[in-house]
Amino acid sequence: MYYIGIDVAKYKHTCFIASETGEVIKSAFDFDNSSLGFAFFKSVISSLDSNQLKIGFESTGHYTANLKQFLSMNGFSFTLLNPYLVKRFSFSLSTRKTKTDKIDAAIIARFLMAVDSKSNTSSSYHINYLLSLSRHKFRLTKSISKAKIELVNLIDQAFPEFPKFFSSIYGKTPLSILAHANSLNSIRNISLSRFNSLHKLSRGRFTFAKLSKLKTAAKSSIGVKSDYLWSLIHLIVKRISFLQNEKDSILFSLSRFQPLLLSPVMSIPGMSFSLAASIVSELGFVSRFPNFRSVIAFAGLDNAVYQSGTDIKYGKISKRGSKLLRTFLFQASQSVIIHSPYF
Repeated sequence: MYYIGIDVAKYKHTCFIASETGEVIKSAFDFDNSSLGFAFFKSVISSLDSNQLKIGFESTGHYTANLKQFLSMNGFSFTLLNPYLVKRFSFSLSTRKTKTDKIDAAIIARFLMAVDSKSNTSSSYHINYLLSLSRHKFRLTKSISKAKIELVNLIDQAFPEFPKFFSSIYGKTPLSILAHANSLNSIRNISLSRFNSLHKLSRGRFTFAKLSKLKTAAKSSIGVKSDYLWSLIHLIVKRISFLQNEKDSILFSLSRFQPLLLSPVMSIPGMSFSLAASIVSELGFVSRFPNFRSVIAFAGLDNAVYQSGTDIKYGKISKRGSKLLRTFLFQASQSVIIHSPYF
């Protein structure tokens, strides 16, 4: 068996090859993250028995995507390694604080020898696409939440009375008012034609009586009279609108895959498709897990265990697994417990 450890980086990768006896087959060498670099890497490992290869590298986000695609397209299986485990393994080999790409590649090869790791099968196009969309939606949601907090902070200064007139200031009607207002005076002078458009936008919920009260509040408001506050409010309202449109586009793209997501997760009452897609894509192929305990550990929801002699204690959840998967499961649980008596 030949163990091939690869230290992945942005512009180049470092490779080290050793036999099962520990003999160095090829000392650490670099190859570029390009077609020429990959061709050179292939020429090196093609001289070895393809049935006796075990290739491994750390799971380092998007930097591994090109390498995984290349290996899969050329029929090579590979093992994605947990960076935390490899780091802990390196501590057991030496007490020196020396870290280079060549040393890391050699450590990965030795880790493959010492630890029985299961080779990864190439993920399908649909799983990878769902994963990218779900993670982007998650980032957009966080950005929108952050922008909304900024908006509230500014309104508290410019027009603190404004929120009490709406169940949520993030609705279409209040955002439209804020987007067109450049001062408290402009809100006091909202015209009848402008009211008609707001009334239509709110589907009749924004009444003339509510407009009158809003104008009165603007007239006696204790808000800070400053142009720069309203300029910032305009910018943030535009940012929220832009991010929300992008999120809606992502949700539409996700919905196109709904007929293809034949997962039992979809049968859980209260489970939305977008959350189901997020959970399934983060898990990948469930068949790669030997049992349900491995899935729980992958999510970092397993209990920490402390045992000494006859004493044994179970601590809080380990949080050593996928942070995003834990987040999606928590979000789903809030809906599921409402819709399913079982949960």
